[in-house]
Amino acid sequence: MVNKKINLLYDATILVDGEYDNGCRSGIYFVALNVLKELVLRADVDVTLFTNPSKSAGLDNLIKRKFPEQKNLYKARLGSRFIYSLLLTIGKLRKKIFSVSPLRILLTLMSLTSALLYDTLFCKWSFLFRSNGFSTLFSPLTVAPWYLRKQNRIKKYTVLYDVIPFKIKEYESQKKFGWFAKLIKNLNSQDSYFAISQDAKKDFCEIFPQLDANKVHVTLLAASEQFRSIRSTVALTKLKEKYHLPKDKKFIFSLCTLEPRKNLVRAVRTFISFAEKNNVCDLVFVLGGGTWNKFEKLMKKSLDKPDAFDKYVVRAGYVDDEDLPIFYSYAEWFVFTSQYEGFGLPPLEAMQCGCPVITSNCSSLPEVVGDAGIMIDWNSDEQHVAAYEKYYFNDALREEYSRKGLERAKLFSWKKTVGQIVEIIGS
Repeated sequence: MVNKKINLLYDATILVDGEYDNGCRSGIYFVALNVLKELVLRADVDVTLFTNPSKSAGLDNLIKRKFPEQKNLYKARLGSRFIYSLLLTIGKLRKKIFSVSPLRILLTLMSLTSALLYDTLFCKWSFLFRSNGFSTLFSPLTVAPWYLRKQNRIKKYTVLYDVIPFKIKEYESQKKFGWFAKLIKNLNSQDSYFAISQDAKKDFCEIFPQLDANKVHVTLLAASEQFRSIRSTVALTKLKEKYHLPKDKKFIFSLCTLEPRKNLVRAVRTFISFAEKNNVCDLVFVLGGGTWNKFEKLMKKSLDKPDAFDKYVVRAGYVDDEDLPIFYSYAEWFVFTSQYEGFGLPPLEAMQCGCPVITSNCSSLPEVVGDAGIMIDWNSDEQHVAAYEKYYFNDALREEYSRKGLERAKLFSWKKTVGQIVEIIGS
């Protein structure tokens, strides 16, 4: 039970990045956005957004576009944008104008010294004077800047998604670089965390014994309310025209980034095998999530008949948010046979739209799908083909899993998720 109002400091870096680059709008972006949307609706929480000073204009844009009428959403100003911009200008001058080595060294030292002064005087100390009112720091991506981590009076909560670099060899470099490396370097027993599934909590606690398992709280994610069944022939016609889908064919759908763990090569290759085996001429596999020329080349290399890719596969590319529910609603089924997921939002989105799903039976996906979809081994070609055949040749089975998926999806909501977060923070 929350006894008093929570004054929450919210790291909006991933949201600001998403305002400028659609490539940043991955699952974590939507988690951060939906959590924030629910937080600002609550009367027991005041939210203040912060990000790097160089991105403060993006913070203004984010609030204006996404939260124009919210009165309990504030913005923290960490330091001076003017000084930060001046440092960037010095760096550019050093690179572009001066060619004499001693001058370069001198300007480099000036730039580093100025940056240190900026970081200390304008970020750390200016924020210290403003931080007394904040009770909680919440980060939906990685740990906060050092000058916030050092403030013991503020309770700190960070979302834990997955341990992919420790599970899959292709991602091992992320242990040393980027936001994930920063996160695992600063894991500790004093701070608290929100794990997005029981499987994610188990993995983090096993790999990082410095964590206090009692301070790692499981809060399952949810699909946005925009994901609902939309059945309109007009909407379907517009969708097919916009994404260049065959007008006379049905389609199945997959939405994911092009990563090895997403298992997309196998999913597509086995669909082509299924189609060739059963002489399927009325169905195509639609790929959403990117224009992947490299993937097409890789895919064709794995096929005995490379031309089959163009016959059976349509690359929709980046799918606009408003079009996703229509794709889910009209797909014969949704394929998401990932090797490893911390949660797996796309299958839940599909189920919430009434779309039958095929997913893997590993990591967190059973927690999401339960008995409401066909679950198979991610590395089995035979099980992929068999699952495709079950749905294609059995209308009643698709209808059954459509109903089950809709019921299963009712167990998840962002209001419920954020309610649990606030309850834990306020306890």
